[in-house]
Amino acid sequence: MSDTEEKKAQAEEAPEAGVLLACGATDWYSIGRTKEVRPEYPNLSVPHRLKALEGIKVAFVAAGASACHTIIGDVNGVCYTWGRNEKGQLGLGDTTNRNNPTIVNGLRNKKVVAASAGRNHSAVVTATGESYSFGLNSYGQLGTGSVKKAKGAEDMALTPQLSLVSKCSRVGCGVDFTMWLCEGKLWSAGCPQYGQLGHGTDNSYNAADSSVKMVFEPQPQPRIIAALAEKTVTQVAVGYNHTIAVASDGGVWTWGFGGYGRLGHKVQQDEFRPRLVEALAGRIIVPPDAKVAAGQTSSFCTIVGGQLFAWGKLKPSGDNLMYPIPYHELSGWNIHSMTCGSSTFACAASAGNERSTITWGHSNGYSELGYGPAGKKSSANPDKCMALEGAQTLQVAMGFGHSLFLLKEGDPKAAAAPEWEAPSERDDTAPVVGAGAKRKAAPSGGAKGKAKKK
Repeated sequence: MSDTEEKKAQAEEAPEAGVLLACGATDWYSIGRTKEVRPEYPNLSVPHRLKALEGIKVAFVAAGASACHTIIGDVNGVCYTWGRNEKGQLGLGDTTNRNNPTIVNGLRNKKVVAASAGRNHSAVVTATGESYSFGLNSYGQLGTGSVKKAKGAEDMALTPQLSLVSKCSRVGCGVDFTMWLCEGKLWSAGCPQYGQLGHGTDNSYNAADSSVKMVFEPQPQPRIIAALAEKTVTQVAVGYNHTIAVASDGGVWTWGFGGYGRLGHKVQQDEFRPRLVEALAGRIIVPPDAKVAAGQTSSFCTIVGGQLFAWGKLKPSGDNLMYPIPYHELSGWNIHSMTCGSSTFACAASAGNERSTITWGHSNGYSELGYGPAGKKSSANPDKCMALEGAQTLQVAMGFGHSLFLLKEGDPKAAAAPEWEAPSERDDTAPVVGAGAKRKAAPSGGAKGKAKKK
């Protein structure tokens, strides 16, 4: 290989560098618990650059529909995490929330290329196909092969642990389970409730002979999903308690919790193993590189030609979509990246020469749609995030109360964005969960959070 060919090959392998912007909640303790955020942790109503990431070239960003934390990797594969950390889901060796992106020391010698965040756990994938996970492991969702049982104590891994999978390329985290995509096959571990692991059972049993309380047997050992073993899976998206998989033959498969029609099978029924979505078969062709996304009660998938289909419960009121239908609000747009929060949605899309970052959904009250201080808080229909209009957004990601946008390095919209500087690296003033609502007093003379604009 000539020097020119070698440089070209290296350039193709190198991830595109980006600048990360975020909006929504910054008070990680308060999300989903109270709207009374501390004044030093304001909700960011437009996308902000993060002071702590100044000079960092970001390659990917990951969160999750049920997550209150974020995972990123830079172009060198260095992994950073921040946000809620009460179960060790940041992998930093403790349970203190982090306001700023912090390098995960346990992954310093690994090149991290992909990740996903669950409610209380995280999983990452390395360039060599290994997967490491950290956080709560009460149902074996870390895939390490065992669950430690001690009276009055939860099984938590505060630092990265090797998951028992190999040759992995992608990972997705639900509330309390994990999916790994390894050489076209899906493996799962964690809580089997609703059949969300795809193995044909929910592994439930009565807590005692005289009890009606159901208990679900943890599955800490990753198992291949047999129903898809003969398929080559190319895409996977994981919601709270359901999964969408796209196979190379164009089939779209869903399983798990069936409420509100999120599985797309015309019935509100849990599916214990992958079931083909018939509405996306036949004359409709789904490409291997389809964009798929899953939220708490919603599902999305693009077909050949770019049309987005949606199903499930997308709005707080109105009828549920019991099977996939064309999402006409985004007809004509070519979607480059798609994501779901719990009840919010975002995509990076283009139409001709027009480039837009589009958000919508029912906000959880943290301004995570990025419409600005005078803008609407929720939007039933897709609307442009005007602060990013015209920007080249490489990737979008959402958590339960925050949104993340990865803009191409050098994009003028990134340079023009306001900057958020957290009041401290660690959030030592957050109350201890379960210890009452009183907060610790902020240290006297402590720094205040700084945002040039909201």
